[in-house]
Amino acid sequence: MYAKIINNEVVKYPYELSDLYAEYPDTSFPFPLPESTANEFNVYSINEQPKPQVDYTKNVTEKTPNLVNGEWYQDWAVTDATADEIAQRQASLVAQAQQQRAEAYRNESDALFFKAQRNEATMDEWTAKVNEIKTRYPDPVFST
Repeated sequence: MYAKIINNEVVKYPYELSDLYAEYPDTSFPFPLPESTANEFNVYSINEQPKPQVDYTKNVTEKTPNLVNGEWYQDWAVTDATADEIAQRQASLVAQAQQQRAEAYRNESDALFFKAQRNEATMDEWTAKVNEIKTRYPDPVFST
C-alpha cells in the first residue's frame, strides 16, 4: 500500500505501483522496487493498521495516512451511524439471526420432535435442543 506524498502532503492515496509506472513510462524500475527508489519519486509505503472493530451503531472510514515519527500509517475514522443506517443494520441482524435459527431448527431439532412423537426420543431432548439453538443464535436485542 502506497501514497504519493510531496512535502509531507498526501497527493494521492491509495497509490499503486502501476500509477508510478504510468506516470513515468520511459523509466525502467527494478523489481522488486526498493523503498529508497520509490521515495525518490515521492512514493511512500503506508503501514497498514487494523480496521477498528465497532458495533452496528458506528461507521468506519479510511482517512488520509498519518506521518508518525518519520513513517506513514493508515488511519481510520469512527463516526456515529445515522438513525436510518442503524435501523437497516438492526433489521439485517434480526433477519440473519432468524435465518440461522430456522436453519438449525430444520437441521437439528425438527427430527428430534418427530422422534419424540413416535416415542423414539423424549420431549425433554427436543426442548433441550431447541434451547441450545436459541442460545447459539440469540435474537438481537436493541435498546432505543
